Amino acid sequence: MITKLTIVCLCMTASAMVGLWNTKRKKSKVLYFDSCVKLTEKLIADISFRHENLFAILSEYSGSAQSELSKQIAKFCAAPYEKFEPEGKFLKAEEKRLVSDFFTSLGSSDAETQLYELENYNKRFYELYSDENEKFKRTGNVGLKLSVLLGLAIGILIL
Repeated sequence: MITKLTIVCLCMTASAMVGLWNTKRKKSKVLYFDSCVKLTEKLIADISFRHENLFAILSEYSGSAQSELSKQIAKFCAAPYEKFEPEGKFLKAEEKRLVSDFFTSLGSSDAETQLYELENYNKRFYELYSDENEKFKRTGNVGLKLSVLLGLAIGILIL
């Protein structure tokens, strides 16, 4: 009897871990685009009002935030004039291209044009953030609940 209960618990635990992994992956995508929106807003504000150097702003942001984006900013600041490829495993190809284009455009024009580009990227990142956040609200926790129930069903079928 204890062996059967152990098998059921192991099935539930394994499936719950898969559900947690999936939920974490979806949440990290939402947080990534939220960080992109905050970064573009900070760049717009600092370039507009402080007239600060772009790389100083990026270094300050990457030092203050502990996210996937801050790691990518540090990588970009180390080699700013090379082709930038984001490393997000959870990003689709078109999202990687958008982030790559964003980093490539930084510092490539005068302040007025840069602000216009940043506002456009801010809108695009906000749209991605809104879409991913809506998907996460609809299906984020459902996957975890379904995986636990699936593990329970598998455990009962094994018995």
